[in-house]
Formats: sequence, structure tokens, C-alpha cells
Amino acid sequence: MIGRGELNNDEWKWLVRLCQHEADSIPSKIETRFVELGLSGSNGLSDDARSLVEHELLAERRNRLQGRH
Repeated sequence: MIGRGELNNDEWKWLVRLCQHEADSIPSKIETRFVELGLSGSNGLSDDARSLVEHELLAERRNRLQGRH
């Protein structure tokens, strides 16, 4: 599975927006990259993409609650 570190900040922001249903379309460059990485395809975002976002957002929340930055 792909990790957060393999995405640049722009790619990460778009992936989160898509997972949270806050974007209907994305720049073609980002879309192509997501397909190349296996994060999306003809059926939309992959389960791996959704799992990655869920895992990372939960880790960020956990770190904030524990006072880490």
C-alpha cells in the first residue's frame, strides 16, 4: 500500500477532499498521478486510498489530543 510520504502536499490535499466528498473534479495531472499510484480508477477512489486517508487523519487527531505536533 502507498504511504502518505509518497504524495506531495497538493496530492494529499486533493485526496483528502475527494475522500470527504468535498470535490467533484480534480486537476487532470493529479487524477493521472492517482491512477498511476493505484489510488483511483474507473470506479473512483480505491479502498487503499480511503484507508490511507482514514489512517492518517486518525493519527493526526491522536497526536493533537496527546499534545504532539
